[in-house]
Amino acid sequence: MRICTLVCISLSLLCMGCGITAHDHIKVHEKTLKLGLDKPMDIVFIADSHISMCDERDKDVIDKAGSRYDAFVSPDGLKADEMFAEQMAYVKEISPDLLILGGDITDSAMYASIEYVKSELDKTGTEYIYGMGNHDFEYGSEYFSDRAYSEYLPRFADIREASDGYQVREYDGCVILVVDDANNQVTQGALDKLKELNDSDKPIILCTHVPIEPDEGYSAELMDKSIEAWGAYDDGRSRVLLGDHACIPNDITREFIDIVKSPDSNVKIVMSGHIHFYNESNLTENLTQTVTGAGFEGDIIHLHLE
Repeated sequence: MRICTLVCISLSLLCMGCGITAHDHIKVHEKTLKLGLDKPMDIVFIADSHISMCDERDKDVIDKAGSRYDAFVSPDGLKADEMFAEQMAYVKEISPDLLILGGDITDSAMYASIEYVKSELDKTGTEYIYGMGNHDFEYGSEYFSDRAYSEYLPRFADIREASDGYQVREYDGCVILVVDDANNQVTQGALDKLKELNDSDKPIILCTHVPIEPDEGYSAELMDKSIEAWGAYDDGRSRVLLGDHACIPNDITREFIDIVKSPDSNVKIVMSGHIHFYNESNLTENLTQTVTGAGFEGDIIHLHLE
């Protein structure tokens, strides 16, 4: 087993260690977050698997699904569904307290993909939260359309809790908030829930799909790499981050981000996906955001809470 040690980051409110462990075909980014918990916890975070399995029930999109299936392959030749099976075997092996799916686990809302994901999740015996990305419930040309929300999002009912744009798990020492920001905005419900949780004394682990743009002076690398990977709008804004120099937030989302970044925020870490490369950097002086690499390439974040 090969272990590469990375630089540790110390912040005034927390101390974090990180490293990469090779585990068969998967890359496990191990991190430690010190919150003063009475009982340690383990969380696994995965995003962007882009599983594209299709059968005759979705025959209208079967050609597109086939080309997408061939597009998402790991550097060592595993298809997205094969890689997901290996990742779920790892989850079963370590038996974390919670598995968080951070969006784009499926590449489209096809029955075969959703059923495959559920079968693999069930094998782990682990509690999980399935957050939505910008691909999960798109379908053909239906992309955040009324039909996508009314017809294709409900297909996830067996693996995802119905919610107003967020899901929560509360524990004795912390709370997990998973927010659906796949259309580059958050809901009023998610904002209200963040306000409620921020008024409590518990530290918040926030998970989104789209990464938040760092404050000025922090992580120009994230902005530069996001533009290099995905291009920019005509005015130079990043197409894949959420912020004033990227996908511009509406009033609700702006207030949400302001609370996350505020000096008295109870959010202790943000974990996200979407951009298909790993990045760990500061959003503000005291808040780190960790972006996982693509699940179909084998990336996993294993977060130890202490």
